[in-house]
Amino acid sequence: MLRTFILGCLILSFSSAVLACEGPVGNEVGQCAPNFTLQSLNGKTFELSQLRGKVVLVNFWATWCKPCIVEMPSMQKAYNQLRKHNVEILAISIDSDTKEIQQFLDNNLQQHLAFPIFFDKEKKVSGAYGTFQVPETYVVDRTGRITDKILGIREWDESITTNYLKLLSK
Repeated sequence: MLRTFILGCLILSFSSAVLACEGPVGNEVGQCAPNFTLQSLNGKTFELSQLRGKVVLVNFWATWCKPCIVEMPSMQKAYNQLRKHNVEILAISIDSDTKEIQQFLDNNLQQHLAFPIFFDKEKKVSGAYGTFQVPETYVVDRTGRITDKILGIREWDESITTNYLKLLSK
């Protein structure tokens, strides 16, 4: 009986990692995150749905946003800790000039950022997410559902935050 229960739990937990989000798509906690396709600074095209099965931080930022820049080193530290736990970070700049973004990153961030940087120069993605200020971060669970919406700066490498994200990834 106990073996059947444990096997059932394992099957359920495995299947939930690959299921697609069901329900309304929107930008509120509990809704399915809007899918998007963006180009990274290195020219690769990427779609959010490619990360189904992982927890994803969708972070909106801008070069003129000082709190955004202050937050990035802690995001990098968190990314270093969380990659092995199936947590990804996607930083989406709402600036309109990609060369300006790259130059800004080269000149202002001493630490190399390993998580991908994307640009939303037409603001289609930030519009779909209802972003009205930066930094703004959405936590998307393994099925594609928004579990948290964080307005403003956060220390992403604090243990309470990393532990929360690890739990979501299980």
